[in-house]
Order: sequence, then C-alpha cells, then structure tokens
Amino acid sequence: MRIVKKAPAKINLYLYLPGRREDGYHLIDSCMQALSLYDEVCVEVKTPEEGGSGKIDLATDAAYLMQDPSKNTAYRAAVLFSEKLPDPNYDIKITIKKNIPAQAGLGGGSTDGAATLLALSEMFPGLASEKELLSMAVRVGADVPFFLKGGTVLCEGIGEIMTEAVPLQGLPILLMKPEAGVSTLACYKRFDAKSDVKKTTEQEHQALQEFLFPVENCPALERVKKVCGIWRNDLEAPALEEAPEIGKAAPLMRDYGAFYAAMSGSGSAVFGIFEEEKDIDRLLSSDAWSDLQKNGWSAFKVFSI
Repeated sequence: MRIVKKAPAKINLYLYLPGRREDGYHLIDSCMQALSLYDEVCVEVKTPEEGGSGKIDLATDAAYLMQDPSKNTAYRAAVLFSEKLPDPNYDIKITIKKNIPAQAGLGGGSTDGAATLLALSEMFPGLASEKELLSMAVRVGADVPFFLKGGTVLCEGIGEIMTEAVPLQGLPILLMKPEAGVSTLACYKRFDAKSDVKKTTEQEHQALQEFLFPVENCPALERVKKVCGIWRNDLEAPALEEAPEIGKAAPLMRDYGAFYAAMSGSGSAVFGIFEEEKDIDRLLSSDAWSDLQKNGWSAFKVFSI
C-alpha cells in the first residue's frame, strides 16, 4: 500500500498567548491559514504477509531531519498509529520531500506528521476514529491538529480546540525568510521571561468573531482589511531579539503594497498579504530583494487555500 500526500504550509494570521495551563503548556488564540506551499509525504506499508517485520523507516532529502529520525514528527506519528494496527509486524516507510523551510513558523514539521496520520487512516479506514486521530495529533505536536483540517481555522487551547472559519481562499501572499531560523522553544522562553500577557478586549474579540464567521458574504480581501489593524503576534518581539534581521521584511513588503505584514508563529518567516499578485512580482524584481537574497534570504509566492 502506498499513498502520497501534499502537506501544506501555514501561517498564523494572528497569534495571541492568553495564558498557560497548569501543566505549563501555553494557551493560544490564533487563526491559522493553509498555504499553497507543500512538502510531499509518501507513506508505504508492507503487510506481515508481504514480509513486514514491524519496522518504521524515514527517508528525506533534508539531511537535518535524519540526525535523529525518532524525533521527527512524521516518524512519531507513524509510531502512534502503529499501536492501533491489528498486527505489530506491519512495516511503515515514510519518504518526505521538503519544500517548507525549517524554523520558520510555517508548520513544516507539523504538516508532515499530519499527512502521515491522514495517509495511514486512509490505508486502514475505521481503525482510528476522528477523536483518536486528533489525540495522536496533539501528542505529536501543538500545530499537528490544524493540519488534519487545513483551510482557515480558529485554534484555541493548545491547538486542539478547532473551529472552522469561513474560508479565505485566493489571497496573494509573499513569504520571506532570513537565513537564520528561530527555535520555537527559545522563543517561548524569551516570551515567558517578559511575562507580558496582553488580554484581548471585548471589542477586539467581537471584531475577530465577525471576521472569522461573517453573517454576510464578503470578499476575503475585504474581510482581512476590516480587522487586520488589531492583529498581532505575541511571539514576534521575542523572535526579533533572537534574530533581529526578521525586522527587515515587513517594511519592505509594505513599501511594495502589502496591506498587512507580520511574522508567522515563532518565526523566522514573515508573510505579507497583497491586493494584487503583480506587486509581489515587483518586490521580487527589486534591488532591495536582490540585496537580501545575497545575504541568504529566501522567498515564496503563495496563495491561501
């Protein structure tokens, strides 16, 4: 059995950290949006009758993922799902072709884990319920549950409480990433050290609800424009302390027509939302972008999906 999955990247349109649970996990309030930038995840299963012996193997074109395969999200997802199999002697081989950059806040690891769970659940229909699949996703990583759904989703709790919002499809988006990455763990530690928890006002909460669940049909661009003035990413300040060059991206995007630009997740990627794709092309043809490229920056022109 063999299934190939396209595993999309994501951005956090906004990311609020309103507090922590008693076990130390950070609570989030975030709208996550899937993008047209994909890893390719191939999952192959060999049955005991075909000579399977219970092995789980990982292969990838990204050398950094092979330093300790047992820590990889796709590998851990396969281990959890294998506990549901009727026989311990199924072999699972996962092959990942990476396109989503690491340490970028784009969910590159989480999406691979979710794609593995989805592929295995298709191969073994009914073996794991939706609730059990979600439980596995939470155990693999905080962003993995989102990728079981994709699209436009309000994520709360530690990421496992999900409410599908009215989709935001077709938005022209530019991703820019400096050579430096940002460690999620280090970023959260910096955030905790400041203990600067900002509460969302009732007025802001109402505006976000109207954005996520509009009662009237409204174009995606207009929905974003109405509310993006109150968006923020609570991890942006600590990420800038670790990688100050992140701060170069948003002003450049605004100069070329982005009406909103911010860091995604714990960084280091920054996204800009544009009215027109041609403005992204102008930026990517500019001398300013050429100078950043020479210093190791990368860029991806994508759309919300």
